Amino acid sequence: MPESPDWLTVHDTACTNTNPDSCVEVRIAANLLSWNIPDNSYGDKLPIIPSSSRVMHGKILYRLAIKVTVKSRRQNSVFGRTISISSSRPNDTVQVSGPTDLDGCATVILESRESGDLTLEVADEDITAVPLRIKLKEAWYEAGFQVTHYIIADERDAHGPMVQAAGVSGSHRHDFLYGAAGVPMQGTGETLDRRFVRWNGGGGGWHKNAAGNPDILNKPAQARLSETDAAHGRFADVVANRSIAIDPTVIPGRSRVYIASRETLINELSDRLADQDASNFLDNESNRRSFR
Repeated sequence: MPESPDWLTVHDTACTNTNPDSCVEVRIAANLLSWNIPDNSYGDKLPIIPSSSRVMHGKILYRLAIKVTVKSRRQNSVFGRTISISSSRPNDTVQVSGPTDLDGCATVILESRESGDLTLEVADEDITAVPLRIKLKEAWYEAGFQVTHYIIADERDAHGPMVQAAGVSGSHRHDFLYGAAGVPMQGTGETLDRRFVRWNGGGGGWHKNAAGNPDILNKPAQARLSETDAAHGRFADVVANRSIAIDPTVIPGRSRVYIASRETLINELSDRLADQDASNFLDNESNRRSFR
């Protein structure tokens, strides 16, 4: 078969049957595509969770940028070529930035809410490309945000007279049971004798002090309190030095979240940035977060 702009004909021998000197003809597309996942702003190749995205059905949005380069078999850049790329999973979204530029390059944006393995393939018959295998698991949040710790009210920090409350045995400090630093505000509190008390609603809302801040429930007698065996969060029991409070529209419940300190980030960036540049970078990206 003669050579053409679309196909390169390669001849080789193979044992295709019992006839000696059998010849097999293999057609290889003349244009070659290579993949490259550039480093993100955090210096690795993990996907990014866009700051504008929100959790849907308990799943975050992965976004991964991939650079593709198309060259002819003569190693010439292929300019103005539109490429068709698809994922092996039907719910993934794959968008190509446009036709290839003067260097034969284009950017592919993969978006998905499904973790796990996938493969990207080129559908064009005149382009040869090894399928790109990707595993989605960890990702960086695109923009910083504040992460707050979960507070269990401690009766030792409370004040006021000792009072009794329905649903709770013994007597306890008034502010612990009904105050803005106590059980109603934090959801759970630990008593002086190491038991847990939970607020189940009620209390008529908050009375505010002269500064406009809540200080005590308007109707303490209507507060519904009960004893519990642990500090129960919305998604699981709260564990000291392990649990954080989240906005479930940003971080799915029960997720594993890595929080890097400023010092950790400086160490990680030291190989890529000068000390001053790293400091400036951290000022702009002060709350780097990753999702696992």
